[in-house]
Amino acid sequence: MALIDRIKFEGKPNEIVWKYPSDEISTAGQLIVDENLEAIFFKEGRALDSFGPGTHTLKTGNIPILEALVNLPFGGKTPFTAEVYYVNKSIFAMKWGTNTPIPLEDPKYKIVLNIRAFGDYKFRVKDPRAFLLNVVKGGNRTTNESIDEFLKPNIVRSIGDFISEVILNNNTSVVEINKYRDESSTAGKVKLSPEFEKYGLDLTEFNVSSVNFDQNDTNYQRIQKIITDKFEIDMLGDKYQQKKMFDMGQAAAENQGQGGGAMGAGMGMGMGMNMANMMGGMMNQTQTGNQNQTPDANDPATRIAKLKTLLDQGLITPEEFETKKKEIIAAM
Repeated sequence: MALIDRIKFEGKPNEIVWKYPSDEISTAGQLIVDENLEAIFFKEGRALDSFGPGTHTLKTGNIPILEALVNLPFGGKTPFTAEVYYVNKSIFAMKWGTNTPIPLEDPKYKIVLNIRAFGDYKFRVKDPRAFLLNVVKGGNRTTNESIDEFLKPNIVRSIGDFISEVILNNNTSVVEINKYRDESSTAGKVKLSPEFEKYGLDLTEFNVSSVNFDQNDTNYQRIQKIITDKFEIDMLGDKYQQKKMFDMGQAAAENQGQGGGAMGAGMGMGMGMNMANMMGGMMNQTQTGNQNQTPDANDPATRIAKLKTLLDQGLITPEEFETKKKEIIAAM
């Protein structure tokens, strides 16, 4: 085989590692290394001399470790055998996400929720030798996609840990985690950076773009009901029990209409009379209060009441009502 006089990277932009196809090299040849690349000579599985950007003449004085290993003579086009690996040290941007839901206990409500998280990250090769020895371990070429496949399990394993940390630090619920995306991103980078460094990589950026919940999950619905009930208690105060009685009476009346029988009718009538008295008192209190102050249009209770009116008039759907109500509650 002819001696190689000129060695140059001929890989693709998405290839982090590219091996030169021949190992028959001449000491009079030239090694060309482009920006953001590093060339490393290997002999018998050992990483030897490395070269940064520039054009390098492969004379014996420039490859001291390899020279000592193979006892190269000086002068002329001395042949020697070695593998040349190019390592791309550019920054690569990738996306991450959970393929399956991750169970996470809500520290506030002691209910387990299944979450899905998504985001992106950027990395680069910081230590080419460590990267080649610990990750690549041979092979002619390695793409950023294959390294992404290698790294993602590490990311997914850490998601529950750093999200739980953010939740506990802010004394909040899992369902409110999207308010703390910046803190989650920072916590994720701190958690994952040592893992990347073990492989000779630098995690330059890590972002959490969203944490999603299954809206049909019964545990998620339980937490939403707890939040809604708490909001109503805080807003209505002593009138909360009166509202619950009204809701019960309304349900009994609906059951009567659906064939609930005499007992259902009696309960409906009894509750209806009680509600009439209660609601009369509530209306009197409301009228007295209205004489003293004008409702605040930005008050959450006022906004929800307006939404309910739109719902009753058929101007919005029940789904739109629930969505807007949750947004109002979340903004408090």
